Amino acid sequence: MQTSPSRPDWTPHERRYRLVIDSLKEVVFQTDARGAWTFLNPAWMEITGQTVETSLGKSFLEFVHPEDRPHSQEGFRRLVTKELEFVRTEVRYLNPSEGFRWVEVYARLMVGEDGEVLGASGTLNDITERKAADGALARRERYLTALVEMQQRLLAVRDGGDIYGPVLASLGQASGASRVYVFEMHPGPLGEQLTSQRAEWCAPGVREEIDNPSLQGLNMYPDLERWERTLSRGDVIEGLVSGFPEVERVLLEPQGILSILVLPLRVQGVLTGFVGFDNCSEARRWDRLEVDLLSAAAGAISMALERRESERALRERERRFRQLAENASDVLYLYRREPPRGFVYVSRVAHAKLGYGPVAHYGDADLWYRRVHPEDRDALERLLEAPRAAAGAPVVVRYLHPDGRTLWLEHVVVPVTDAMGRMVAVEGLARDITERRQAEEALRLSEASFRALLEGVPDAAAIERDGHIVYANAALVGTLGFERAEQLVGRQLSEFVKDMRGADSSRAGALTGERRLVRRDGRTRVAEVVSLPLRFDGQPAVVSIARDVTEQRQLQARLTLADRLASVGTLAAGIAHEINNPLAFVLSNLSFLSDEFRRHLPPGEGAAALQARLRGEPDLGEWDDVLHEACEGAERVRQIVRQLKTFSRPDEERVSPLDVHTVLESVAMMAANEIRHRAQLRREYGDIPPVMANEGKLSQVFLNLVVNAAQAIPEGSAHRHEIRLATRRDGRSRVVVEVQDTGVGIPREVIDRIFDPFFTTKPVGVGTGLGLSICHSIIHGLGGEITVDSELGKGTTFRVALPTMEPDARAAPPVLDVTTLPLSPPRGRVLVVDDEPAVGRVLQRILRGHEVEVACSGRQALELLEKGLEPDAVLCDVMMPDLTGRDVYESVRRAHAGLEGRFVFVSGGAFTTGAREFLASIPNPLLEKPFDESRVRHVVEELVRLRQPAAKA
Repeated sequence: MQTSPSRPDWTPHERRYRLVIDSLKEVVFQTDARGAWTFLNPAWMEITGQTVETSLGKSFLEFVHPEDRPHSQEGFRRLVTKELEFVRTEVRYLNPSEGFRWVEVYARLMVGEDGEVLGASGTLNDITERKAADGALARRERYLTALVEMQQRLLAVRDGGDIYGPVLASLGQASGASRVYVFEMHPGPLGEQLTSQRAEWCAPGVREEIDNPSLQGLNMYPDLERWERTLSRGDVIEGLVSGFPEVERVLLEPQGILSILVLPLRVQGVLTGFVGFDNCSEARRWDRLEVDLLSAAAGAISMALERRESERALRERERRFRQLAENASDVLYLYRREPPRGFVYVSRVAHAKLGYGPVAHYGDADLWYRRVHPEDRDALERLLEAPRAAAGAPVVVRYLHPDGRTLWLEHVVVPVTDAMGRMVAVEGLARDITERRQAEEALRLSEASFRALLEGVPDAAAIERDGHIVYANAALVGTLGFERAEQLVGRQLSEFVKDMRGADSSRAGALTGERRLVRRDGRTRVAEVVSLPLRFDGQPAVVSIARDVTEQRQLQARLTLADRLASVGTLAAGIAHEINNPLAFVLSNLSFLSDEFRRHLPPGEGAAALQARLRGEPDLGEWDDVLHEACEGAERVRQIVRQLKTFSRPDEERVSPLDVHTVLESVAMMAANEIRHRAQLRREYGDIPPVMANEGKLSQVFLNLVVNAAQAIPEGSAHRHEIRLATRRDGRSRVVVEVQDTGVGIPREVIDRIFDPFFTTKPVGVGTGLGLSICHSIIHGLGGEITVDSELGKGTTFRVALPTMEPDARAAPPVLDVTTLPLSPPRGRVLVVDDEPAVGRVLQRILRGHEVEVACSGRQALELLEKGLEPDAVLCDVMMPDLTGRDVYESVRRAHAGLEGRFVFVSGGAFTTGAREFLASIPNPLLEKPFDESRVRHVVEELVRLRQPAAKA
């Protein structure tokens, strides 16, 4: 920032103007007549990265990009020679960290009272983001134009033509690539996956590689195994070749490729090749916009390849269809109606089907008339003489086979007309449906057996005709809560099925899916419903079978919720770990500053403080208050993190003696935001013993009950409502916890169903109906019970009763013999291992009475130990990116036996299963972040004391 002028007597008016200028985001400047800076406000440093002090007195051209200096110098010259009154231009100003930033310069001439040119003044406005957006927009337009052109060319490619050639040039020119090419996958002689270059476009001056033999028949394994794996997933290969694996650089660097982008070509989801973009002039990565637009181009090429493959497959299908038609099992025929009447064509299968071959048909025009069943002769006459009446609908006639059998033939015919529109022939197909008719006849005879079968099926079943139930088996009657089947006959099944289409849809075809069956008393059951059309009593009908899967879906819902809670727990542990690291040194540093202020502050109300204020010095007492408030806030964050960790514990089935009041306080803290706008929280805790439970599950139960209580109270009247948490004994070796609210209450007609799965009174999207069901299961699993009392409009009380069990007597901590302790804390050597440097500095300050060495990684710690460092205590973080605390511990145990006993582990939340198991398997102490400084000092001093006798010896 620019220093204050030498005049100490700034007027209040001048100071206000100076404050305004210093707060502007635009740079306000003045130069002298030679172009040297004479004034700059603090925004100068934001643009150039240079301080105002070091910049004043220097020429403005020193800070302008070399390519823009001639233009800028000419503009300044024209300004000071009074050719122009002002200059507005866009130039690049140098920035050490970013190279340069685009700046809009507005400068006006400054002239003295005597007309002498004093210099220039104006503003510098950072427009880097706008320039970047303009460039991205122009680049996007160029790519989109190329994509449109490419699509047009692909559409113009004829069947069997070259797909790649017409499009590579436009893609190369739009992308600015040095080389664009296409490789196709193909199998090798031994079944291996090979790839070969099929097309290429090169910019002027770039060497072609299309004839490079090393790019033909290239084996994907092992050289390009990474490419094949990545492209098969639909991902791209992109980056600087210098950073690629060596086996890939050996292939790419001889072609002069500095950076590369490779996009997959997929046909029907299978990788068939790839299109690549090389940059041989500069090592520049493709940005996200380019990758997205070029991926769209690759997708268009893939679609063209897929279309070509589909056309080839269509031609193949047509060829096979012709072969199939020539060998069809149905009789194909052409019957001429005009003289001479008779068969013009009959397929070869006629002999096997009808007993007469094509030749017999050609010589006897009345053959079918003689062989047709007498009762079906009129139908045959209409079929061959007036086919328009059939209009393509099947016509069934019986045919008498020479061996005495009666065949049922289903005919489909179409008229053949001449140029005048006169019908001259009939073309048709005769299909033998004798077996089908026999099956239909057998089906009609078996309908009585079918009715008996449905009656014995354990699944609910109904048969509908015209949308009304004509039959219901006993299972359906019982499932819906009725006594007799007659109570259902005549009603519609859709009355009892939620999410089911109407009766018309049911009659139209099959209806399969999971539905809810509504019982007579309003309860629901989940069922898999299958509806199929059939003939019943000789008429079309629909049979619906419903299998009750309520218990199965309840189990699936519990498993899904358990998996979701496990995911939330893992996330909570991760959040706790990430927060605890910075919170450790923030809280410790705040505490340190607070202590320092209390030790060095003058008395807040004394003469020294009053004199300090009269001299205009800062109010250190107020600073101390601010630090105290910051410490309180950080401590609250630490408590919230500890509550989050409750939900991250994997031992969901482990129970132990638990303080119910601790759980309730944790729940109250987590639900505070939900409660504060609706009600006052009142606690009535009694003298109760611990209960045997799992902390995570019990927290889940009470959190659900407290949140439900809050949501039962409307917002805006918190002073008139309350939520009461009460605990007491019930005289039966149980602890009773009551969660009472003054909300809307639960209607009497639904209170008996609130613990049913999927039942909820909340709007859609607010509740799933599983929360209270899961609470009920958890409490019963712990050997307790949960009940509810409610009065509409007055509130609800949930009571949870849990069995008690006095905790086992724990061994008293060893009492140190203070007579044997030294008068002052021993000084030792401590090694701190933590990937967060600020945490290391905090521990250095906490342990300032010791010689502390800090390692910022596990590898650095091992290196220090190899060099001969012999610490009395090692404070090691559990979770680190290179080597974890466990890795360091195991390495030390192998290489420096005995030193592992001096390890003290530090954790902000060891959220992996392996870390938890490791910490549980070793006797070493654990310190949690944020630190309890007294505990840290105590643990280290104990380890140092244990080492002192050995050191003296």
